[in-house]
Amino acid sequence: MSPETLIRALNFPDGPDDLDGIAALRSALKDHDHSRVLRAAQDVVTLLAAQDIYMDDLPPDPAPPAIWRRFAEGARGSAVGSLGGIHDETAIEIAGMMLRGDEIFRDTAHHFLRHFDLLLSRLVPQLDDMQIQVLADSRSARAFMLVGRVAGIFG
Repeated sequence: MSPETLIRALNFPDGPDDLDGIAALRSALKDHDHSRVLRAAQDVVTLLAAQDIYMDDLPPDPAPPAIWRRFAEGARGSAVGSLGGIHDETAIEIAGMMLRGDEIFRDTAHHFLRHFDLLLSRLVPQLDDMQIQVLADSRSARAFMLVGRVAGIFG
């Protein structure tokens, strides 16, 4: 699968008329590893949406591609702090309450963080800077930035 197709799948289709997005998602779901991270991302995004937190409403402060590369290589904490680029106070507060008080969300969120982390370690080395920027703006990456920030993986 091409990186572009996977990145498109990680953004999820924009609706029933987004035929390219639907095709990318279907294709990515056929791969076991991609399926696992996509389903985990979808679960987190759905649980957040139930609390009126929508990824499209959370534009991140973009982190430089070099920071995404460092994260993919294993760097954690303040060295990759700019990956926590979601700064919406309400979303952070609600996600934090969910992470602390909702066992289902906590388990789902940690499952998602683990699988997205693994995906990044496999995918990012194959990407050029522009592809990393497109990935970073996907709905899945926005969920990763928000939940990762709340979980403290970015320092």
